[in-house]
Amino acid sequence: MNRIEVVYRDHDRTPLLYVLREMAAQHEQLDVEIRQVHDGHEFESGFLAGKFDLICEHLRFLFPGRLEGHPVRILANLSNSSIELLLAREGIAKLEDLRGRTIVLRATPSSRLTAERWLAHLGLAGTVETLIVADEDIGRWQQWRKVQAGEADAVVCSPLYAEAPLAAGLHRLDVPPLPELGSLFLAALGPFVESRQDELRRLIRALYRAVHVFHTQPEVALPIVAGEPARLMGLRDDAEVRHHYELLRAEYDPKPIPTAEAIANTFAMLNDGYKRMDGLNPLTLWDLRFILELEDQRFMESLAG
Repeated sequence: MNRIEVVYRDHDRTPLLYVLREMAAQHEQLDVEIRQVHDGHEFESGFLAGKFDLICEHLRFLFPGRLEGHPVRILANLSNSSIELLLAREGIAKLEDLRGRTIVLRATPSSRLTAERWLAHLGLAGTVETLIVADEDIGRWQQWRKVQAGEADAVVCSPLYAEAPLAAGLHRLDVPPLPELGSLFLAALGPFVESRQDELRRLIRALYRAVHVFHTQPEVALPIVAGEPARLMGLRDDAEVRHHYELLRAEYDPKPIPTAEAIANTFAMLNDGYKRMDGLNPLTLWDLRFILELEDQRFMESLAG
């Protein structure tokens, strides 16, 4: 077979996915079908039931799924730290100035979980108040408006949505990111991996090529991003396309490999704040056989050379 399906939820994933599709078609004679399943329950239950080939986001349910006996395999990971920004009002110059203040967080479960863990990582847990605001109440990633209205002193915000709050007078605090597994990866179920090793081997080679192109060849990546991904994300002109591309390029690691710190910290975060998973070894989710083959071959270095 020469076809494989990747299912996603958020259109922000499409820029790299469409570059991946192009690299797979050009270099691996592999047809990658990209499909959105927006509903969270359908996404989770469909994957665990084996209805999808691969998924590329929404990581947290995979760990308890593995504990419950589903043969989850994560094949690659594109980012090993959080990307969110901490934006503050005038008068807040450094992290210590936030003690005793209020920080507004997005209510979406994955965003809130990461934000709360990040605040603890920064030493702010128990020293700040948090205001939880849903997108439905204020707009997608518009929680910064609560700072503008004087109801909070800072906000955790995605860099893809930071332009408006920065223009409104908020500024970025220089703080370290949270080590965690990022929002774009590739996961499948064990039986699918065993039955489709040839296609998956070609897909991971194409992923290496896509990461390389995304980082080093904007003249190749940008026209792809400016097509269907830009339409899906609602980007209005070349400037917006370039802005989103640069932000995403900064988000993705040079190679699609998880770090031990990101795996451990993500598991601890989920175990404490999402669902107890005592007895689960998080390493049992990972199947890096195809990545290890490419690393042995120094495949990425050959692309750069």
